Amino acid sequence: MTTTAMIAGVGLTPGMWPRKQPRSVAELCRTAAWAALEHAGADVSSIDAIVVGNIDGVEPTAVAGQALARALGLAGLPVFPVNTGGATGASLPQVAYQLVKGGQFESVLCLGPPTFDGVIDFQATLSDVFAAVEDELALGIGPLHIGAMYGSSYQQRYGVDDKDFASVVVKARANAASNPYAHMRDPITVDEVLASPMIATPIRLAMACPVSSSAVALLVTSRERARALNNPLVAIRSIATNADASRIASREDLTGFHGLALGAKRVFAQSGIENPRTDLDVIEMFSPYAPWELMQYEALGLCGPGEAAALLASGATARDGEIPFNVSGSSICTNGGVAAELAPFAYATLQLMGQAAGYQVPDARRAAAHSMGSQWFMCQTLGVLEREENDR
Repeated sequence: MTTTAMIAGVGLTPGMWPRKQPRSVAELCRTAAWAALEHAGADVSSIDAIVVGNIDGVEPTAVAGQALARALGLAGLPVFPVNTGGATGASLPQVAYQLVKGGQFESVLCLGPPTFDGVIDFQATLSDVFAAVEDELALGIGPLHIGAMYGSSYQQRYGVDDKDFASVVVKARANAASNPYAHMRDPITVDEVLASPMIATPIRLAMACPVSSSAVALLVTSRERARALNNPLVAIRSIATNADASRIASREDLTGFHGLALGAKRVFAQSGIENPRTDLDVIEMFSPYAPWELMQYEALGLCGPGEAAALLASGATARDGEIPFNVSGSSICTNGGVAAELAPFAYATLQLMGQAAGYQVPDARRAAAHSMGSQWFMCQTLGVLEREENDR
């Protein structure tokens, strides 16, 4: 027997620099988990299973799924540790969706821990994780270099100006200023972005995500269970992952997210989305580097190839625009690793519930949420969420 999987509760902790974080990983996860339960009006005894994100090679050993379950006082429940590299965050609601939709459990807690708390040599670890083969590892390639390669290729093909990338950051910071959970919330100007140090062409320091410490939790339940809880009903209409080739030499090119474009067509078709620009009310994407937001516009079909900069300049993707995009400020303002990958689903849910205080999109009923990761960011996970009327 199948049922509809709903997101019934959301819990987030404020993002900050890991070195300033006063809480341990377990404490952050406990805070987010209890916040999600309280938000839903659910009791801890109602949890049937836990899905916990973990990235081997990046996180401290103590962040294993079973250890976190015990730290939360939930030992004895079925625990599903999920490790899909940098794509782990979005894999959590995907696994929970399958467990609930398939009728195995009625209430599943998704837990997105911080990834960077406790890592000593962070850049060396990321270089090791992101290099798919030894020849790439020898080059010292890390996620920032990959982000720059995409941005540079896109810029060269379509003639996009550095100011266009800077404008993405300006919009993100303006949105984050209203989000109490965002890390980088200070306003910034185009000139200030362009004056920040160049890290890897065309990405400057202000165009790259920070290293954040935060945790995110979602309570995914059956429709029947959600009806008895506090919040408006938010259904997961469809969620799927599409993977590109792991090696750069096997990619079509780096001027677009072709794997995301293919996956979006499938997810949108399954969700009844014919025109994402008019059928979606808000979009939350994992977008850690400024050029990527423009490329995501095109991959989702919001505009044609090379038209993203004009779409941004038109104001269509602003909070009060035609298609509000990354209203939370996205991962370019807060990147806690697994937590940041799960966060788009949390923020999209709050928008549909009408509970994104300070940054609410009016009358939002359908949303898309996304994350990406693994070698060369080859895995793209996209979901469509929709608010339903509660007939209880």
